[in-house]
Amino acid sequence: MTSLDVRSRFPGLSDGWVRFDGPAGTLPVDTSVDAIADYMRSPKPANLGGEFAATKASDEVVATARATVARFLGAEANQVVFGPSTTNLMFAFTRALSRHWEPGDRIVCTQLDHDSNVSPWLLAARDVGATVEFLEVDPIDGTLDVEPLKDLCADGRTRWVAISGASNLTGHAPDLARATAIAHEMGARILVDGVARVPHLPTNVAELGVDVLSTSPYKWYGPHAGVLVVRDNLLREVEPYRVRPADYDGPPRWETGTPQIELLAGITAAAEFMMETPLDMEAERETRLLARLQEGLHEISGVTVHAPSVTPDRAPTVIFTVAGHSPEEVDRYLASRKIAVWHGDNYACELIDALGLRSTGGAVRAGIVRYTTADDVDALLAALGELTSGK
Repeated sequence: MTSLDVRSRFPGLSDGWVRFDGPAGTLPVDTSVDAIADYMRSPKPANLGGEFAATKASDEVVATARATVARFLGAEANQVVFGPSTTNLMFAFTRALSRHWEPGDRIVCTQLDHDSNVSPWLLAARDVGATVEFLEVDPIDGTLDVEPLKDLCADGRTRWVAISGASNLTGHAPDLARATAIAHEMGARILVDGVARVPHLPTNVAELGVDVLSTSPYKWYGPHAGVLVVRDNLLREVEPYRVRPADYDGPPRWETGTPQIELLAGITAAAEFMMETPLDMEAERETRLLARLQEGLHEISGVTVHAPSVTPDRAPTVIFTVAGHSPEEVDRYLASRKIAVWHGDNYACELIDALGLRSTGGAVRAGIVRYTTADDVDALLAALGELTSGK
């Protein structure tokens, strides 16, 4: 499928803006939009678990969503938990886990992560007297060496390792296979924040062997929602906070209240879209565009890139600063040219601090997604060149 064919599937591109805001949320693909609307217009809308036709049809929408997302992520349908957002699911999940912790137990987080994989652990640990340690990043390029996990977990008190599958700021993807091996060797479980990884890099839960993976369908062209893929033994062993009648088996035990069924129809369509093109093939195209962008940024006087070199195993996201202009000013200037980016810490609080960018207002973030073109990259570079030259 050509870039033009792909772009024709995103109605949100009709306003002429150049969109580099994808790491915060992508435009929905046409089939996802249609699936949501079709469900809402049909006779299907009804609550779940009844005996009449509409409720059975809605049951099937939910079952199809679990099976499709599971196929996309290399998991089993009975491991897929849906919720209103990944952050919402993380707070619920860590709160439930903490009922099994004791004072002195340890959680390991990383400086690479979005705060949705940090604050839920910090607060849950605080409530029960557990401690949280941080695996530190390289302060120059923000890369993360996972080998120090061995020392952090050496005393046998580490219950969980929470690690990013890819940074939502710099795109750096740590060695998940090695991190998982170390965590399990030390008797800990591992949760991977896959929100910035899943849209761009092959992610197979079974092959990685992780205990939990989080992802957000609205980062891969679907509606706003969250997903946790949880090993089924954990779904049984951990008691979630829930209403008393919700004594179900499997994922529904964790889904507080009736799910947003219409959105699950959209999630199914988005996952099917992601599987239309082999992810490694799309990753090659995105990596080429990232290289074009990052090399171009290096060539603009006054622009500093705060990210590692471009490699095939990195998500296509980059952050940069512009001398003499705050990130907010750069964002505003680009918006005046109908180019969408983000500025600030983008909720990667620990990483911004580790890179020394807090005092300057963070950084400007630009991300490559499936509807990004070489012309988009050139437009961004040209606008930044005009900004730095004072034109």
